[in-house]
Amino acid sequence: MTSEYDLVVVGAGWFGLSAAKSYIQFHPEENVLVLDAASSIGGTWSEDRLYPGLKSNNLYGSYEYPDFRMSESVYGVKEGQHIPAAVLHRYLNDFAKHFGVYERTRLNTKVEEITAISSGGWSLTTTNDARQTAIIETKKLVLATGLTSQPNIPEYPGIDSFIPPFFHAKDFCIHKETVKSSNKAVVVGSGKSAYDIAYAFATEGDAQVDLIIRPTGQGPVWLAPPYVTPFKRKLEELLNTRALTWFSPCPWGDEDGFAISRNFLHKTAFGRLLVDNYWNAMSADVIEANGYHDDSQVNKLKPWNVAFWTGSGLGINNFDTDFFELVKNGKIRPHIADVEKLYGKTVDLTNGEKLETDVVICATGWKKELQLKLSNIGKEGTGLLYTGEARAKVIRDADRETLKEFPGLKHQPVLRFERQDEEPLRLYRFIVPPTMAFSRNLAFAGMVSTVSTAMFASVQGLWITAFFDNKLSRMAQTNDEVTKEVIRHTQFGKWRYPCGYGASLPDFAFDALPYVDLLVKDLGLKNHRKNTQIAELFEPYKPWDFKELTQEFRELHAGVTKFDHPHANGALS
Repeated sequence: MTSEYDLVVVGAGWFGLSAAKSYIQFHPEENVLVLDAASSIGGTWSEDRLYPGLKSNNLYGSYEYPDFRMSESVYGVKEGQHIPAAVLHRYLNDFAKHFGVYERTRLNTKVEEITAISSGGWSLTTTNDARQTAIIETKKLVLATGLTSQPNIPEYPGIDSFIPPFFHAKDFCIHKETVKSSNKAVVVGSGKSAYDIAYAFATEGDAQVDLIIRPTGQGPVWLAPPYVTPFKRKLEELLNTRALTWFSPCPWGDEDGFAISRNFLHKTAFGRLLVDNYWNAMSADVIEANGYHDDSQVNKLKPWNVAFWTGSGLGINNFDTDFFELVKNGKIRPHIADVEKLYGKTVDLTNGEKLETDVVICATGWKKELQLKLSNIGKEGTGLLYTGEARAKVIRDADRETLKEFPGLKHQPVLRFERQDEEPLRLYRFIVPPTMAFSRNLAFAGMVSTVSTAMFASVQGLWITAFFDNKLSRMAQTNDEVTKEVIRHTQFGKWRYPCGYGASLPDFAFDALPYVDLLVKDLGLKNHRKNTQIAELFEPYKPWDFKELTQEFRELHAGVTKFDHPHANGALS
């Protein structure tokens, strides 16, 4: 049987829920469906992924939807606290129920393939837990599967004969009993999830933990204190303080209306000196706080490059006790080596060490790429309008323009790993495939890496509804404009975050607030949302600053059915 819908959203995490909520608010009479392969909503915070000790990097107040506050009286989280995973799972369920998304959600349903159909919509082939197949057709489609759906799992020699449990961090919740049953544990990885898992085994389970850090990888994560600088400001607040965003090069940065300040900092020699000193001071602050130079074992966890080149891949030190003290006393032992082979209960490392263990957990990240198969719309659904030499020329021009505008990016860091020339995810505004920009029936939500998740999810959700309804106040008007902007923005990531995800997908740190400016101005709304100029520059932005955004958009377009864009009927130029 084939079911028909006006909108289908694939993914029930932060971004999928927000996209569905926004669309339902403006189209309460339409048939909307949310699909998710998991058994509960929440994405990263779904029930089957809540491993022991998991909590948010964000502090209370920065990880909530603008129009659905996480009140202390309801959720029990206070100012200055990180949010427990179980609370976030409950909060996202409550949000979905409050805005009518929950009853429109179908769980345990995996989308296997998506095909463009002649009617201008989409056909989705789905399977449930019983492997039963169903076909769903929809006029509009939002893909919100996110970046933590498909794990990277290493293939080691000897895995077939390895006795202890061997699993990815995604399945830590399923295997949480190993925390109590293991005397020895091997954790492969050097990101925040690897540290989380190592900490759980060392504290809750009292195990000896060996932390394996690949010498040819990106190295240990920047683990920043929740409060930084001598003024003890929240790190997430610094990222969303407008005046501080000027210290990060950004091609959409002028959207904030302060181009003069940005040009001074990035186009003059003295300005670049200030920028370099700013980032070096931030790096030095974290190095001193964590005591990387005070202990030889802790020094193995010192990041390999300055924080400037890292992007959103940093972590926040949200542990209840001193993580680095566990390293000093040998409870967590870092090894700069790779796994050579597995056999019996032994892990052989490339440096000659042999580790006996009761469990191996691979905190080896995620496949940062589109996993769904899309037919009839170009390579992986992200096709460009240019091919061959024409495409190569646009890319060369974008690289040249980036380095001209931001000369400091010419001095790229020396990497320990060989960076592959990847084809990044190329989307207009990091949301719409260039080939589909004027069809107005396909959008991606959350295909970005950011610590400003709540703001991004809410603003992207409203932007997508406006895009579908042809009510954006501004948008590139030709295929040529769309493609050149997409290339410009996506090539920038390669230069800006070589130690992050920038070569393959949008990576945001101090670029986040200017990106929100970009989308808010597309909506025709006011992006400076503070009461005074001083507050605008120096008071951090929080999700609640955008609480009235939906109502403002509704009032702006009261009685308007569509704009008279050249491509209002979906015609390509």
